[in-house]
Amino acid sequence: MKIVVIGAGAVGYHLARTLSWEGHEVTIIDHDQKLIDRVSSSMDVLALRGSGTSVQLLLKAGVDDADLLVAVTSVDEVNIVSCMLAKQLGTKTRIARVRNQEYSNPETPVSLLELGINQVIHPEMEAAKEVVRMIRFPHALDVVECAGGKMFLVGLRVEPNAEIINKPLEELALSLPDLSFRLVAIVRTGFAGQDGKTIIPSGKDVVLPGDIVYVISQTEVLSDVFNLAGKQDEVSHNVMLLGGGMIGRMVAEMLEELKRYNVKLIESDEDRTQRAVQRLKNTMVIKGGEGVDFDVLALEGIDEMGVFAALTPDDESNIVTSLFARHLGVKRAITRISKPEYTPIVRAIGLDAAVNERILTSDAIVKYLLGGRIMAMSTLQGTDAEIIEFSVSDKSAIAGKRLHEVKFPSGSIVGAIDHDGEVNVAVGNTLVRPTDRLVLFCVPKAVPKLEKLF
Repeated sequence: MKIVVIGAGAVGYHLARTLSWEGHEVTIIDHDQKLIDRVSSSMDVLALRGSGTSVQLLLKAGVDDADLLVAVTSVDEVNIVSCMLAKQLGTKTRIARVRNQEYSNPETPVSLLELGINQVIHPEMEAAKEVVRMIRFPHALDVVECAGGKMFLVGLRVEPNAEIINKPLEELALSLPDLSFRLVAIVRTGFAGQDGKTIIPSGKDVVLPGDIVYVISQTEVLSDVFNLAGKQDEVSHNVMLLGGGMIGRMVAEMLEELKRYNVKLIESDEDRTQRAVQRLKNTMVIKGGEGVDFDVLALEGIDEMGVFAALTPDDESNIVTSLFARHLGVKRAITRISKPEYTPIVRAIGLDAAVNERILTSDAIVKYLLGGRIMAMSTLQGTDAEIIEFSVSDKSAIAGKRLHEVKFPSGSIVGAIDHDGEVNVAVGNTLVRPTDRLVLFCVPKAVPKLEKLF
């Protein structure tokens, strides 16, 4: 595909690199020469300096016959105008990063679709939702909503006292006939030959202490799933948020709506502190000191928190303060990271819960690239696997068959099936019908074969 990316900042750079790796023809535009030089020296894409609102530059980038334009600069107006121009010039699909929540309000009289935007991406909103999911399910390393929120995929680190240890999965399923869940992956860390590798399990596989397991189940039985993994201690509803920027404020607002959390938000910048005070009604907003201020964190009772979330724009500060929280015994530390080089190491240093808005943005855009059969897609940090929802058409090879009759690609497993809004964990005898939606867990190499199957 021919793709034009407007903006070479953190989100645009990551997106361009991902799309380039996947073999797409990518052109990236930015007004900052340093960002353009960085792109040119590190990836095989065409990098052009200038504004995404310049018609001549857009034509030079080839938007008149591009399949996709993605505008992800830090300025909403530039992104919107770029998409408007791209529509007029002939680009087939236009995606814009829009941070202003007014545009997503149903009561707003302005339609972004009419302006030429097929899809709106709000990385900060997606990151905030991810943080709230992690707070709601404090025992989970990863939390992904599936089938419209009727099922959840959760990643759990298995405790030494867990019931599921050393039991073949087929035996475990037989011993728990009333518990509706499916274990779809095992990440075995520190194990010879399989350090950090994702295992798509068979019935003969067993779970070992320290494994990270990915389980798909209905919301109402998640507590039972946590217990099976040895997660039995209660977590306090006291939450401390470090960083009062857009993500921090959104998280606080969402927690206020849930009405069961006691939230403290700490911010060092005076202007952001005042904005937080004006927007938040039931959150205690505290002005902190500059940099990593451990004294303020200690004074405000970080050791009494059930959850600590470091959400500042500074990756290093987030990592250090999260480690400080864990050192003081905080059960759940959530760390916002942006630099890709930190993603592989955060779990190795004891930080299990990381949020990266760039990955969330790429997931949303990749869904468009893969076509209409794919309803949703999420990349799981710390694994080399993805969870994908496929829609079954009447022409799909699997329509009318039971799951045990279908030869799914190696490295893939069906976790759940949605039939006319009724969602159930998938079993071998499950019948697949046209219009059903299947939730699959798979390694990347299996995706092309799954696309053909569906």
